[in-house]
Amino acid sequence: MISRIFTGLFVAVFLFSGSAFAEDKKTKVVSMIDAAVAHFEKVGKEQAFKDFAVKGSDFYQGEFYIAAYSMKDNTNEFHAVNPKLVGKNLMKLKDTDGKLILKEMYDVANASGSGWVDYKWPHPETKKIAQKRTYLKVVGDVFLMIGYYE
Repeated sequence: MISRIFTGLFVAVFLFSGSAFAEDKKTKVVSMIDAAVAHFEKVGKEQAFKDFAVKGSDFYQGEFYIAAYSMKDNTNEFHAVNPKLVGKNLMKLKDTDGKLILKEMYDVANASGSGWVDYKWPHPETKKIAQKRTYLKVVGDVFLMIGYYE
């Protein structure tokens, strides 16, 4: 009986800490995007993109980094981790379930100016397909985005 109680408590604490950890990531992402939007508005696109590329800055912290896509045609305008994507239109990019990731992001940006998009993507460390959540927000003629793995 006592071992069942301890097991139940352990499971409850584990589940709560996992959801609290996810909530911390979600809060961090929203906070980082809000700071990035304010910085973008203050210094302009060109300087903001330079600042967003600095590892260890307020805008690039490990798995949390910024990418930016054009509101005109959804071409990549900035990517902190993979600058080879700049200039590419990724509207046909699909996740492992066939979801058109960037098209959905573009649609969310156009419809409401900000929001979340969930999709499956290879985790950079484990290389396994994992659930990823990305928050985006329109500023100027782009939408900025930051994602995290659950």
